[in-house]
Amino acid sequence: MVQEQARVQLRTLPYEVKCQCRRFEGQVAIVTGAAQGLGRVISKRLAQEGASVVMADIQEERLARTATFLNQELGPRCLPVGGDLSVPGVADRVARQAIDVFGQIDVLVNNAAYLMRMPFLDFTEEIMQRHIDWNVWAPIRMCRAALPHMLERKYGRIVNISGQTRAGSPMHTFLGGIKCGGIEGFTRTLAADYVDQGLRANCVAPGSMETLADGHPEPTRSVDPAIYPPQTKWEEWLRNRGGGGTPIGRSAHPTEVAAAVAFLGSHEASFITGQTLHLNGGLPMMG
Repeated sequence: MVQEQARVQLRTLPYEVKCQCRRFEGQVAIVTGAAQGLGRVISKRLAQEGASVVMADIQEERLARTATFLNQELGPRCLPVGGDLSVPGVADRVARQAIDVFGQIDVLVNNAAYLMRMPFLDFTEEIMQRHIDWNVWAPIRMCRAALPHMLERKYGRIVNISGQTRAGSPMHTFLGGIKCGGIEGFTRTLAADYVDQGLRANCVAPGSMETLADGHPEPTRSVDPAIYPPQTKWEEWLRNRGGGGTPIGRSAHPTEVAAAVAFLGSHEASFITGQTLHLNGGLPMMG
């Protein structure tokens, strides 16, 4: 697994974005889905820029290891808070931890997602409900937990991670069709509701991305079948699709996505709200 990860990393490693900013000095960010993959990279980017980062994830042991790894590299900036954000009360606990330990919440990045790719009729009732709970209720509950504090201070940046939903994608029903499409509409509504109270809410919509290339020694993909059951039909489709890709000719390195998240989460994005920034390598140009 480690050898395979190292081999995959080489594909986008030359495009890694180095942090050259310090826009989050004295600020506090919450990042969900922070134990691995893109959430891990976003947490690192915000911490590199000076933020104190509350890292939330349902994978509590993996989250603790990730926070320890980042704190060893960057100093004591990352606080892990485990729990299932789809369960009522857990998001409130994460927000309280941020305020109790760091005194405020400036930025919320809703990155956590539950990803299974299968044809629609193959989903069981249990898996459909899990998708709705983790992909819809979790970010909504996290926004409800953080928003009152942001409005009280008349400053807040919410960045929701969606995805490429315009052209559709096979076997992507619940994450791409329901979660990503729904969260973009929710973000626009949220932005409009509180545009005059210091809140800026936007989406970042990544396309193809090499989440394994995150510089962390622990493999990104979970092997727990209770969380991510085997997806044989999706893997077969990938093997047989025969090409594709983006006009740029590669996937994104996760730091390229994290850089966009950091911009929209910063004070520099003061005139941007209710928008979705598509990071897809020019995919719409392919018609």
